[in-house]
Amino acid sequence: MNRFLQLFLHYGLVAAILVWAATVALMAYHLHESPWRWAFVLLSLAGLGTIGVIFWIRQYVNKTAQTQRAGKVQ
Repeated sequence: MNRFLQLFLHYGLVAAILVWAATVALMAYHLHESPWRWAFVLLSLAGLGTIGVIFWIRQYVNKTAQTQRAGKVQ
């Protein structure tokens, strides 16, 4: 159970955004001949971009923390 909680805390936001983006993409798929279709497609792509930014920020913070730890050890 502890591992599940840890995974939820690390990836819960990403999973929620992914579900939201998939829902919006399905709505766009079913809107035939609607002017809102491309707006929904762009919103879905923006959600995927947000996930990419979250992973980039996480990687940046981890590298910065490792650099600071290595600097304090020496």
